[in-house]
Amino acid sequence: MWDGGGSTSYSAVLLVGIGGTIGAILRYLVAGAVPRSSVIPTGTLTVNVIGSFILSYLTFSGANGSIVHFVNIGILGSFTTFSTFSYESFRLLEENELTYFVFNIGLNLFMCLASVKAGQLLVNLI
Repeated sequence: MWDGGGSTSYSAVLLVGIGGTIGAILRYLVAGAVPRSSVIPTGTLTVNVIGSFILSYLTFSGANGSIVHFVNIGILGSFTTFSTFSYESFRLLEENELTYFVFNIGLNLFMCLASVKAGQLLVNLI
């Protein structure tokens, strides 16, 4: 089984699968609990920012092995959602909401990159 660099064990696949299930449920709950602003899909923005921060923190702290399989690939892989972000952005464009389209893309990009930096800074502080 391919992980980008070699074969993985069945336990790694199981950790990714269990983590993916947990991440999907968390995404559904978190994104659904966040009220949508007038037009911007804030639920998707929220899960992507949270996921970017956690992934950054774990990566910069040197997490490896089972944590990477379970949290980074499994939970965060299904918790964050580029496909939904892309779809929601496209819908804004289709609805001729050009300002919100650009704002949504910029806000997601800026906030997710800022979250990555925040995770890195937190690791450096600890």
